[in-house]
Amino acid sequence: MNDRNFYDLHVAFESNRKLMIERAQELELRGICFVHSYASDSELESYLDEIRQLKEKTSLDLITGVMVSGDEMEKTAKKIRRSVELIFAYGGDYKANRTACSSDYIDILSCPERGRRDCGLDHVCCKDAREHDTFIEINFSQALNSHGFRRLRQLYLMKEAVRLCTKTQTPFIVNSGARNIWELRGGRELSSLSCVLGAGLYPSLVANSEAAEKLIAKNRQKFKMILKGVVIQNE
Repeated sequence: MNDRNFYDLHVAFESNRKLMIERAQELELRGICFVHSYASDSELESYLDEIRQLKEKTSLDLITGVMVSGDEMEKTAKKIRRSVELIFAYGGDYKANRTACSSDYIDILSCPERGRRDCGLDHVCCKDAREHDTFIEINFSQALNSHGFRRLRQLYLMKEAVRLCTKTQTPFIVNSGARNIWELRGGRELSSLSCVLGAGLYPSLVANSEAAEKLIAKNRQKFKMILKGVVIQNE
């Protein structure tokens, strides 16, 4: 277990990024993803420039990630697919959850249970997610920042999501969703949440290590691929 490379693939870009990087290194994370909410192409370019500058100053693996939402989420995801390493969809609405699970351009469905009385998933969603290699995110901050009955409810919905993912062999990952250094968690802590929720020890460890690493590597490889219809001419 000590030789695993753990990842936290959802950290708020609006946080103090320098402190987040330092804390992530203290927690022995291999990499983190600063997630930016897409608003415009110009903001996206500024975000990518900032990440490039941060990468020059740290050995921590910094992954680029963008959150898309709304009725145009798949269209937006398709447009920016070759610009960022991870694309998140902001879930909650069942239609949005279903779209994200069945999309070839979205990598992670975030908070499928948001604003719902159920976990936002069913066997159809999970089947699509498995076929399209879309990860279901268990967002730790949703439980951390709720209290009393709401926290119990949130944990129950997370447990239901983990149960469905486990039953249908759908990929999932626990991310911190951290907005400050106090919300950031180490890889074993993140894995322990899905384990407690019923995923089992080994699948929980793999979700935040090998599975996350493979997802990142697969998307980085896409950057090197030649698009259909593009011809390269040698001078």
